[in-house]
Order: sequence, then C-alpha cells, then structure tokens
Amino acid sequence: MDGRRPSSLIAGGILFLVVFGGLTIAALATAELNVATVAVALVSLFVCVAVLLALIGAVRNPPGE
Repeated sequence: MDGRRPSSLIAGGILFLVVFGGLTIAALATAELNVATVAVALVSLFVCVAVLLALIGAVRNPPGE
C-alpha cells in the first residue's frame, strides 16, 4: 500500500471515533437515566475503547514494516 491509504484509513477511524463519541455524549445528555441507558453507555464506551486501541496499534505498527 502506498503512504496515503493507511493515513486516510487512520484519519477515517479518528473521525469515526470523534463522531461516535460525540453522538454518544449527546444521547446520554438528553436521555433519562435508567438501566437501559447505562447498558447502552457501557457498550458505546467499549466500542470507543476498542476503536482507540486499534488506532493506536495501527499507528505503532503500520502494515508493511
């Protein structure tokens, strides 16, 4: 792969993380606090952490090295 493709994929992952995190915070700010809200918040937090760890791994160990 050339140099632009991994960079654009990482940028897309960061964009996804920012948008998903922002939408999660906005939804939690407007939602009523109950068990379902807390469960959805935990799942969203898990997804954000998983994507963040994947992005860190991609930056530290780029493909082709």
